[in-house]
Amino acid sequence: MPIETAAGVPINCGVYGTTVTHDADPRTCSYTHFDLSSEQLGRTQRYNCWGFTFLPRRYWIDSSTDVDNIIRDNCVPVAAGAVRLGDVVRYRDENDVTTHTGRVWETDAAGNATLIRSKWGPWAEYLHLPADVPPIYGTNRAYFRQMLPLRGVADLWIKDSPGDDGGQHSPAPWWTSPDILLDAPPHDGVPDASPAFGQPNRVWTRIANRCNVAATNVYVRYYWADPSAGLPASAWNLIPGTPGHPNPAGPFTVPANATIDAPYVEWTPSAAPAHQCLLAVACINDDPRDSANPDPLVFPFDVPWENAIGQRNVHIVPAKLGTVHRIEIFTMLPWQRKPKLPPGELLVVLAHSPRVPLLGQPMRHVTPRIGVTFDGKRALKLKPMRSATAMPEFPERRLLGTPVAAGTLADLVLSMGRRYPLAVEITVPRNARVGSTYYLHLMQRFGRTITGGYTVAAVVE
Repeated sequence: MPIETAAGVPINCGVYGTTVTHDADPRTCSYTHFDLSSEQLGRTQRYNCWGFTFLPRRYWIDSSTDVDNIIRDNCVPVAAGAVRLGDVVRYRDENDVTTHTGRVWETDAAGNATLIRSKWGPWAEYLHLPADVPPIYGTNRAYFRQMLPLRGVADLWIKDSPGDDGGQHSPAPWWTSPDILLDAPPHDGVPDASPAFGQPNRVWTRIANRCNVAATNVYVRYYWADPSAGLPASAWNLIPGTPGHPNPAGPFTVPANATIDAPYVEWTPSAAPAHQCLLAVACINDDPRDSANPDPLVFPFDVPWENAIGQRNVHIVPAKLGTVHRIEIFTMLPWQRKPKLPPGELLVVLAHSPRVPLLGQPMRHVTPRIGVTFDGKRALKLKPMRSATAMPEFPERRLLGTPVAAGTLADLVLSMGRRYPLAVEITVPRNARVGSTYYLHLMQRFGRTITGGYTVAAVVE
């Protein structure tokens, strides 16, 4: 089937080479395999900048006309000051000809791109400053947001949060996937909020295919990790397979423009710690050089960037009036892309979702008492907010519930490989409304990038 824009315009593309040669440039990106080995994304003619941007690592797109058609049919312009992670950057030369594209990797507080990820023709895949490109690309830059997938290529998708639209980068809370489900004993087929410890739980995921062609020979890999607001690839543990329920689970087919329930695995969590995190990865394989792979993984273990990965860091607490709930989780560096990272921050937002009012019953909330302590030394206090606009400087506003209080613990220095405990205490008010839910969102941030998060949902009973 030909590859087309959303309007049905054919895209000319191909694979003109599969070899990869090393690139000594320190900006060169790498690929982390499932076994945690690393492969440099060096110089190759398998794909170019346009192929990286719109058909990640599948093909080399032949001409600027093809790219202009994709931008016209599948994207919308983004105004200055409104740029988000995952947006497309387009370069044009002095003759107004499209020369280069990439994806926005970091932004500043004003909504401007500060770091780009792109591939330079037959050269390597780089992380670079917006203006740090070969002169031939020109200095005329414009930004766009891809709203629609291309036709003719499979596009596997696991939602990162209830508001995830399948785009290139998911905003926070990308750790609240509604597509990772579990059925605790006695296994009635109905998804449960929390697992049963010491017993086999069934874990499965919903996988969508956003395109008009089927994805065949698909597998899904299921992982667990200790509860943490930041998780490097090395912290994830593959759930052991059992007779009849292997992990990876598959192979299976995801039909065109369809959503399926993937095969489940049997997971027996330990009773300590009190909760674990879950990860699901849908893939054909994890070989970035496989030209026959219809939907290659582009950012393994990088949940917000890879739409074929989902993560569930949600702790459901059945909370009775007047009770105190104590939870201990961790925070870690998920990666270190630079020689030295600036101090990080812990953002904490308390949100409320009231029960639907009946017969004119007013919607109100009574704020619970929250305590958060970092590494046993530094405590955080939340301040009430009168509106969501009072949230701490934080551009991603798709959090569950309506924000009612927030706080920031600044100047956190984390070392790679070390776990830092976060002690969380939630005191449910005696006069809280039964049926309402309080969401406590804990988010780890370095610069302008949210690098991890954890959500506690206290459901008032």
